[in-house]
Amino acid sequence: MTGMGGSLSSQNTAVTQHFERLLLEEFMIALILVALAGAISALWFQRAGRGAIEEVAEPTARRILRIGFALTWIIDGLLQLQVQMPIGMPTQVVAPTAASAPAWLASLVNSGVNAWLRHPVTAAAATVWIQVGLGCWLLVARRGRWSQAAGIASAAWALGIWIFGNSLGTLFVSPISWMTGAPGAVAFYVVAGGLIALPDRLLLDKRTASWASRAMGVLLLYFAALQAWPGRGFWSGGRPSSPGEIPGMAQAMASVSQPGPTASLQHWFANFTLSYSWLYNLAVVLVLLGVGAALLSTKPRLVMPVAWVYLGACLVNWVLVQDFGVFGGMGTDLNSMVPWALCTMGIAYLVKASATQEIPVTVTLERSASERARLRQVGSLSAFLVFAFGAVPMLLLPILPGASADAAVASGAQVAPLQAMAPNFTLVNQNNQRVSLSSLQGHRVVLGFLDPVCTNDCPVEAHEFEAAAQRVAPDTVFVAVNTNPLYLEPASLKAFITNEGLSGFRNFEFLTGTKAQLHSVWQNYGVDVQIGPNGSMIIHNEPIYVIASNGQMTATWASQAGASASNPIGQSNTGIIVTKVNAAS
Repeated sequence: MTGMGGSLSSQNTAVTQHFERLLLEEFMIALILVALAGAISALWFQRAGRGAIEEVAEPTARRILRIGFALTWIIDGLLQLQVQMPIGMPTQVVAPTAASAPAWLASLVNSGVNAWLRHPVTAAAATVWIQVGLGCWLLVARRGRWSQAAGIASAAWALGIWIFGNSLGTLFVSPISWMTGAPGAVAFYVVAGGLIALPDRLLLDKRTASWASRAMGVLLLYFAALQAWPGRGFWSGGRPSSPGEIPGMAQAMASVSQPGPTASLQHWFANFTLSYSWLYNLAVVLVLLGVGAALLSTKPRLVMPVAWVYLGACLVNWVLVQDFGVFGGMGTDLNSMVPWALCTMGIAYLVKASATQEIPVTVTLERSASERARLRQVGSLSAFLVFAFGAVPMLLLPILPGASADAAVASGAQVAPLQAMAPNFTLVNQNNQRVSLSSLQGHRVVLGFLDPVCTNDCPVEAHEFEAAAQRVAPDTVFVAVNTNPLYLEPASLKAFITNEGLSGFRNFEFLTGTKAQLHSVWQNYGVDVQIGPNGSMIIHNEPIYVIASNGQMTATWASQAGASASNPIGQSNTGIIVTKVNAAS
């Protein structure tokens, strides 16, 4: 359901403090889990003995991918600790990428945004543990099934981010460019995770190296063609007031808050590209063409040197165009250059290994090395538990009952005083019992308007009613009128109450009636209800009224209790309800 007016604040104190408090609590729980894993593992190792063990040496290509992406996952996880992530991630990072995407993709991404915003603090904290856990897991699980499982988990999580958080790497947002991050950094996390998960016999198979090298070569040639295309604006410098694509990127990076040295570098590059944008673009096109052609050939004598050239080119573009990937707004990862360079280097070493027919060597570890290997197994179990600590709530996020009020409290509401008598109405409640507003005189009433099949704003508002009921006089009655003309039966209201865990909310009446009866109530209370395209959703504004015990309305305000990707806003009602109810006589 689309909200009306207002804007979410990612820096809201209530939300950020909740996020920090939850992270601290979960950190203590994670420490307990890690200690428990260590104790169980130590006991098991003691029974298993402390003799020498055998281990297969790790291929160079795999080690590059495993360690490289382990470190990037840890950095990404630490970036998720920014206090604005619970609200800022879905509304300022994810939602804008879906705005220009095709309808089917935007709908998919919006479903993820809405699921996140139902429980934003839980989702943001879970992301921290998933990514830090993945990084530690990949780092310590050097070989064996633990390591392969880490590769699978890394690829699966990255694929989810690429789809729901990155809108398929903005491939549908023009103009896509190698310079700015297409096809999305996490696409390479998926590739790397898949390669790490392969058994050695498949990883070192010549066909694997050939397919991987050719696929990367085709991808680079494709982006070289896009970069060289005359009509896409990458050759033009322009003027400071009307820059071309590359100077525009540099100016945008130069304008963000960052350390002095990097700001000076960005200002220099912005000025340089106003006159020599064509030169930088030519260098990029030549590098992409050369590296792509070499990878397409799958010849080690070509692949290895150009991989190092490509690494240097990626680092230059990472600094000059992508501004290290973390400055400005909310940096959530290192952007595409680092993972793309790591993937290319890993594939280059795969090509080299397949040409030299590298065979994994089994070595026998002596006691000290053997103990280190066992410690890595303990570390693998501990890191997996940290990962699972975040993965479980994230998997359950779409089906968790109720909705957190964290998104709602991210902005305020405009309250208007009233001195009119509340228009009377008679409807039936969730138990099919007749209820009229006049029958509630003698009680203070909070009146709202909810859709029983909404999964976004309405559950949040219902839970705010429940929270407010615990802080006002017990004779206060909370009344919601159905705003969905397609679901009129009391059974629909009952299902909403059950699904949202509101069965214990005793002073709550959810009312419905015929279309004519509901339309009359909507008209009297200024509620505009519209059926969305193809019946996909009900769009309505959400006024809340406080009605004194004598039937006089004392206050009203527009509620936007939740948010969506298309209109990421929300307002808090709990505190206002408590204040206005206590003020009503």
